[in-house]
Amino acid sequence: MEPQFKWKETSADAETVRTLARALDLPLPVARVLVARGVTDPAAAQRFLNPNLRDHLGAPFDFPGVRITAERLWQAIRDGRDIVVYGDFDADGVAAAALLVTALQRLGGAAEVFLPLRESEGYGLTRAALDRCLRERGGPPGVLVTVDCGISSPHEVAYLTSLGVEVIITDHHELNGPLPEAAAIVNPKLGASPGAEHLCGAGVAFKLAHALADLGKANGWYQGAPLGGELLVPAGLATVTDIVPLTGENRLLVWSALKYWRHYAGPGLQALLARAARQTMPPDAYTFGFVLGPRINAAGRMESAMTAFELLTTRDRDRAAELAAHLEGCNARRRGVEERIVLAARKQCGLDAEDAVFDAASVVVGGEGPHVGEEEGWHPGVIGIVAARLCDDTGRPAAVVSFDQDGAGRGSVRAGEGYHALEALAAADEALTGYGGHASAAGFHLKPGAFDSFKQLFNAACARQAAACEDGLPRSLTVDGWLEPETLTLELHREIQRLAPFGNGNPAPRWGVRGVTAKEIRPLGASGDHLLCMFERDGYPLPRGVWFRNGDALETLRSASAPLDVVFELRENNYGGESSVELQIVDAGNSEFRI
Repeated sequence: MEPQFKWKETSADAETVRTLARALDLPLPVARVLVARGVTDPAAAQRFLNPNLRDHLGAPFDFPGVRITAERLWQAIRDGRDIVVYGDFDADGVAAAALLVTALQRLGGAAEVFLPLRESEGYGLTRAALDRCLRERGGPPGVLVTVDCGISSPHEVAYLTSLGVEVIITDHHELNGPLPEAAAIVNPKLGASPGAEHLCGAGVAFKLAHALADLGKANGWYQGAPLGGELLVPAGLATVTDIVPLTGENRLLVWSALKYWRHYAGPGLQALLARAARQTMPPDAYTFGFVLGPRINAAGRMESAMTAFELLTTRDRDRAAELAAHLEGCNARRRGVEERIVLAARKQCGLDAEDAVFDAASVVVGGEGPHVGEEEGWHPGVIGIVAARLCDDTGRPAAVVSFDQDGAGRGSVRAGEGYHALEALAAADEALTGYGGHASAAGFHLKPGAFDSFKQLFNAACARQAAACEDGLPRSLTVDGWLEPETLTLELHREIQRLAPFGNGNPAPRWGVRGVTAKEIRPLGASGDHLLCMFERDGYPLPRGVWFRNGDALETLRSASAPLDVVFELRENNYGGESSVELQIVDAGNSEFRI
C-alpha cells in the first residue's frame, strides 16, 4: 500500500533532546518536538511551556510606527476630534476594529467604526467604501485609522488627505508597491523584531492599544482600570482565524486568550460558542479556527460584517443571543452556497471524476456567469474557502474568480508550502487591476475579458515556483517521531498538549508506528466516509484509530498483506464520560514506500 504523502521525519539531536528532557522532566517525545522546532535551551523551553504576557510580550514602542501613531491618536483624543476606525469584513478585520474602538472609547476618544461591504465595495480601503462612509456620517472625520488594511491604498489615502483627514494606517499585509503618504504607518513588515513579525491585523491593533494605554498612564492622561483583558480574546481569535504562524507573540496571544477565556470573553462570543458548539467548556485553538472564526466571517461573506462587530462589542446578553443566532444562520447559508460552487469548480477543472488525475501547475477556475444573489454565479464571499479546498485537494495553488455583470472578476488565491501566491499574482499583473495579500493567501481584481490570459500567466508562474525547488513540490507530511505501541497513553497525550495551542507554524505533532497489521477496519459514519482502524504490532494493540474522509481505502487496508507504517495525531476521546487516547490517522503505507 503506497502512502498518500511524502513523509519527512523531523531532525533533532538526540543528546540535546535527552538534556532538555532531564532538565525539565519532560517525556522524550515532547522534548524531541521542542528541539526539532528550535527550542533547545531549557530557559527558552520554560518560556514556551509557561508563557505570560507580563514577561514575554514585546515592548509596544519597539514596534515600527507605534510611538508616533499612539502620540497622534492621543492628540486627537485630547483635542476632541472624531476618529473613524476603518476595518475589513473578515474575522481579523472585524476583531481588530472591535479591539481598537473599545480601547479608544475606554481612553476617552470619540471613536466609531466603519466596515466595507464585500460585494459592492470590495476589500480594503476603497473609494466606494470611503464615499459611503463620508456620506453616512455627514462629512469627513478628523482622523481615520485603518486596521487590517490600507497598506496598498496610496490613492485612497491621498484622497482622504485632500479632504483634511489625518490618515493612520495599521496593517500587516505585504508591502506591494509605494507606501501611502499617511500621517503614520504601523506594519510589522516595516521591521518588527523577531517574534512580532507575523502579527495579524488584530495583533497589530492589540500592540497599538497597549502603547496607547502605556502612553496615557505615563503622561497622566489615563487613570482608569487596566486596559487589555477585554482586548485579549478578540486578538487571540483573529490570530488563529487569519492563519498566521503560531510562534512568538502570536502564540503568546492565543495561549493567553484561551487561558483567560472565562474571565474576558464577552457575552457575544460566549453566546456564539454555546450555540455553535453547544458547550460551556472553554474553547481551544481548533474551536477558534473552525467553530467561532467561520461564523464571525460568515457575516461579512453573506451580508454585513457589522453584525459580527456588534457581537464582539455588545455587553447585553439578550442581544448577544440574538446576534449569535443570526450568525449561525449566515453560516448555514454560507455552507450551502460554498458546496454548490465547490461542485461546479471541481467539474470545471476535471476533479469530479472518480479516477481524476490533476497534473497542471495550478488550479484556475471562474464563475459560470455573473454573480447575482446567492444562487446565481459564484458568490465572492466564499471563493476564498473554495480556493482553499481546491488547494488541499490538489496540493497546488488555486485561484477562484467570481465575475460581475461587466465581465470583471474578483479572485482569491490559496497556496501551500513552497509556493508564493503574491509573487504568482505579480507575474500575472498585466491581467489585473490590483492585488494584495500574503504568500499563502491573496486576493485580486481581474480585468474584463482577461480570464484566459490570467490563467496562462498564473499557471506559468506556479510552474516556475515548483521547478525552482530541487524535488519539485510534492505533498509532504512531517513525522515528529516513531513511537512504540505501549507508549501511546493518555498521559503522553496530555504532556504533548503542553505544546499547544496548535496551528500554522506550530502544528499538532504527528507520530508514527512501524510495522503494524490491521486487526479490524470498518466504515464509520452514516455514509461510510470515515474508517475505524484497529491496528496491532506483535500482538500488542494500538489505541482505537479513526481515519477521516478516507472511506475509499477500506478494501485496500483490509487486503494489505505486508505490515504497514501508520502516521497519526494523538487525541483524547471523552465518550460516555470516560477518557481514553485515540489515534487520528493521517496516512499509512508499506515500509518500502516510506521516505
